[in-house]
Amino acid sequence: MKVKTVIMVCISICLCFSFSSYAAGKAGGKILVLNLVGSGEMYLGKVPAIGEGEEEDDAICFDVDLVNAKNGQKIGTATDCLSEVSDGDMGGKALVGTSYFYMHQGMLITRGRTTVQPTNHDIVTTSGQMITHITGAAGTDNAIIGGTGRFAGRTGTVRLSGLVDMSAFDGNVGDPIAFDCLFVITLD
Repeated sequence: MKVKTVIMVCISICLCFSFSSYAAGKAGGKILVLNLVGSGEMYLGKVPAIGEGEEEDDAICFDVDLVNAKNGQKIGTATDCLSEVSDGDMGGKALVGTSYFYMHQGMLITRGRTTVQPTNHDIVTTSGQMITHITGAAGTDNAIIGGTGRFAGRTGTVRLSGLVDMSAFDGNVGDPIAFDCLFVITLD
């Protein structure tokens, strides 16, 4: 009788592991939830070509800390580069955001068309940072444009939900922007 019970327990455990593996495969791959947080000073940079052609495009860039949103631990650094900035509706901006995530497993580069809008009322982060603008981007197309290490050759989608403080930003080199932006990256 004890042998039958042990065998049934073993079969149940194996089925659970098999189902978990199947469910993870159906979810489309690994999901990263990364938090760009901190204040970075603007500097001029280049990003890989956005449209046709092979020339790099001009961008304004900011370096900040990269945090694992699940546990709040610093896992690297990030560079957020903004290009093709234009006026949007209702006082906002439209731009192309190219984000570089530098982690010990490798570097990951994502890109998306981003909207930046002024806030309608006072917003303060849990760390006490005043927020002047909300930013966001999402899509169903591949948003990964490069990678190294475990991210080499990967594809996937990216969703950005962000908070930024642009109160000290006038568009000059050295002007800061404070970031608290969440990136949800689903690797295929």
